[in-house]
Amino acid sequence: MTHTDDIQTEEGYTPFSILILGNGFDKDLGMKTAYRDFAESTFWPFTNLSNKDQGSLACFLNERKEEVNTWFDLEELLAEFAQNINKTIEQAEKDFQDLDKVIKSLKEYLQAQEDEFCKKMDTTTHAKRDTPARNVLQKIIRNKKEYKIYTFNYTNVYRIARKIILEAEGKIFYHIHGSIRDNNIILGTGDQREINPAYFGFYKSANSSYASSNLVEDLAKADEVYIFGHSLGTNDHDYFFDFFQDCIHYRQNPNSHRKRKIRIFTYDDNSELGIKKQLMKLTDRHLIGLYAHCDFKILKTCPKYQDSWMLDDDF
Repeated sequence: MTHTDDIQTEEGYTPFSILILGNGFDKDLGMKTAYRDFAESTFWPFTNLSNKDQGSLACFLNERKEEVNTWFDLEELLAEFAQNINKTIEQAEKDFQDLDKVIKSLKEYLQAQEDEFCKKMDTTTHAKRDTPARNVLQKIIRNKKEYKIYTFNYTNVYRIARKIILEAEGKIFYHIHGSIRDNNIILGTGDQREINPAYFGFYKSANSSYASSNLVEDLAKADEVYIFGHSLGTNDHDYFFDFFQDCIHYRQNPNSHRKRKIRIFTYDDNSELGIKKQLMKLTDRHLIGLYAHCDFKILKTCPKYQDSWMLDDDF
């Protein structure tokens, strides 16, 4: 019997858990799914630009790609471009064509990464390696009675999960921004960004494939929230703001008598600082309230730190 089962028996209440996956999940499993990896691959669509491309989205992205020491985040760059460009709707048409090229090439690149990973899992013992990503997914599926798994990744998480743990068979995974499997990935900026009206189509919510999800509602009623490999970046604040506001003001499920449990899994000290900077924004500079009102921890997955929590069934 797990520690969680003890609580369920004593209180007669089953905690509801959510696992949220970001790109760090795929990267932890060995896939090269960072935007920088895509930009430096042969799948990158803008390799032979001419003078007529000056001032275009393609030219802008290529210039940023060459800045090798900078963080290359496609969605942040789309927001920056659309905020600072001065074009009319007619002049912006080529930039939307460039965006379509990026999305098409990104789908092809990620599909190749996913296929390569799954092939490797079928032919080697790599799948049995106890990575932090596999460890967390397995413990959620094995130990939690009521849970949902959401992913912000475009890769087919169900296909991937079945390659690393047997218990994933038949489970449901919810894609927030579409998937390459369904040919409906959504790449863009969040609603809170102020951009040139000519680029309204750069908003994720303006995409015709954008669909409703229960993530915000489920976060509001969740007793336990596990976030693996998601940076909580500005473009996704719309999904998390209400949740963290509830946390710092101690609003939680009235059926639960325990502090809300939050675990954020990130790679190292630098990414932890990045997470805390985002949490400062999401809590209106009241990060200390998160520690005061919740059972809150940030756990690092790099080899230097992972042994400190991976052996704990309840991390």
